[in-house]
Amino acid sequence: MSSVTPPTVESKVEPPDAADTAVLTDLADTRGEQARQLIRRQVYWSLGLGAIPIPFVDAAGVLASQLKMIRDLSQVYGVEFSESRSRAIVGSLIAALGAQTLSYAFVASVFKLVPALGPAFGLVAMPIAAAALTQTVGNVFMMHFESGGTLLNFDAVAMRDHFRQEFARNKLVVEEIRRGKPSQSGSKRPFTP
Repeated sequence: MSSVTPPTVESKVEPPDAADTAVLTDLADTRGEQARQLIRRQVYWSLGLGAIPIPFVDAAGVLASQLKMIRDLSQVYGVEFSESRSRAIVGSLIAALGAQTLSYAFVASVFKLVPALGPAFGLVAMPIAAAALTQTVGNVFMMHFESGGTLLNFDAVAMRDHFRQEFARNKLVVEEIRRGKPSQSGSKRPFTP
């Protein structure tokens, strides 16, 4: 029996040239900047919606703003959007903040019913919490989409610790901005409304 040697095929993978790399880098930079602008816009909306004097209407408005932000971020990153999946993820992330933080936001919303002091407290506390929460949701989704993730593989349970830390940082930054002070919170990604 004679043995036949198969022909060898040399496969040569060429590295991307500088022009291809530059195009990919520009695309990533453009998407990142678009995402930051979308988040910033929804943070402003959340500040305004958090100041609505009617309890629970403010929270519903902020949630609607966050869902719009996630839908817009999905479009920027070419990710299929699902409102029900987005609501479930946001709900899970917000639950990670714990009873103390959630009760703060709840009290800030309900306290608006108290004559005289209520609206004043609600006009300060709720917008800060709403803006910080929106910034945090936006940052977390942007990070996930930047890494190639989708709504289907978003692991909210695994993201909870990061979400809590990010929210604490963003809350401090929003409070400092409201007071007109520069950010001292040490956030790696400064809040830039």
